[in-house]
Amino acid sequence: MNFFLIYKGHYGTSLKGPEMRYVGLAKSLVSAGHSVSLAARSFDTNLYSPKLNFVAVHNMYKMFVTMLKSDVMVLHGGGPFILISAILVSFLGKKIVLDGYVPHWIELDEVAHKTKSSFVLSAKSAFNAFRSLLAVFVFDLIIVANNRQLDLMRGFVGAFTRTREFSKIQIIPFGCEPYELRSRVEGLALLNSINEKSPVLNESDFLVGWLGGTYGWFDLNSVVAALSDAFAQNQQIKLVFFGVSEENQVMLLSNLPESLQSQIVFLPWVPFMERFKYWAAFDISLVWGGQGYENDYASRTRNFDCLSLGLPIIQNEDDEWGRRLEKHGAGIVTTQQRLSTDLLHISQDSKALELLKNNMVQLAPEFYWDEFAKTLINSVQRVKTGGIRRLFGVLALLTLLPALLLFFVYELVNQRSVREKS
Repeated sequence: MNFFLIYKGHYGTSLKGPEMRYVGLAKSLVSAGHSVSLAARSFDTNLYSPKLNFVAVHNMYKMFVTMLKSDVMVLHGGGPFILISAILVSFLGKKIVLDGYVPHWIELDEVAHKTKSSFVLSAKSAFNAFRSLLAVFVFDLIIVANNRQLDLMRGFVGAFTRTREFSKIQIIPFGCEPYELRSRVEGLALLNSINEKSPVLNESDFLVGWLGGTYGWFDLNSVVAALSDAFAQNQQIKLVFFGVSEENQVMLLSNLPESLQSQIVFLPWVPFMERFKYWAAFDISLVWGGQGYENDYASRTRNFDCLSLGLPIIQNEDDEWGRRLEKHGAGIVTTQQRLSTDLLHISQDSKALELLKNNMVQLAPEFYWDEFAKTLINSVQRVKTGGIRRLFGVLALLTLLPALLLFFVYELVNQRSVREKS
């Protein structure tokens, strides 16, 4: 089969979640004998297999020709040109899959309520909602990462289709690279090689890695403050961040007494392709979501990197990973009040830590990218959307446009009213 994975990303030395997913999926599809093209804003072909065909998204002609040649297209979002093209080729029997891993309208709504109202944000939110309805009415499949995203999508479309189209929405969890034993000693050496300010990290240190970005929704100030007791009772505990700005470093350190601030280590971003070699130095990964949509609906892509490393996780409670870790004994699920106590305990219990690592290794195979690819192929082959059904879907969506426009205008008026009251 010919697959076309469409995301307007940059495929270079660093990758975001969608790019990670498409590279991992593409490799597995190629290994299984399928042909794969990836759309991209930019790409470095020297970093990837020559079997992967990169298509520049600004080349509309080549994009459309690639769509015509493809059997299956997977869209992570997509603007008007991509959506209209997808509709056209779907009538030629092409299978169209909407990648719903990021519920964009939820994130945009969160931003809109924390900042000044923006016409652009509102327009993006309305367009993303429209795109989801389009996928239900016209496309063949919607893939989501977890049950919360599944329920969100079902609730979103249920008012229009009741339960008839629920079978179009399929959970396929994010994937991971196969587990490979890596050297902690070499990982420590690599971390120290990029460590310019902090004291040298030692083998006796208990290293806690924050493997992602430091975005506002994580509420890291409260998390760092909650760890002060563990830092005070075990000075070998070191919490390591990557790519934190100078301003945010000062803010994070201000949550600790000066005597404990050396236990927070700030390092630059590591080369994405080499990240596992660096992260092999860690004893556990800290993952924490704030009280918002990110905690409930995100896929937590770094947790899947932990599967590849056999690296246990300590995290807050949520509906996806919390249950998974507790069921398989592969990590610690705790609250902010218990975080310091639980981290201190695991830092002093090597046997318990080793058991968590072994359980993480045992959990990993069901999330390998090969399994992702198999599930996607089986799901695509299972669904069938005829031309007449697609046509009525397009017509139904066109009749909804005036109502969607009315709700968009209502949202703008409502935001203005809220602004004036505040």
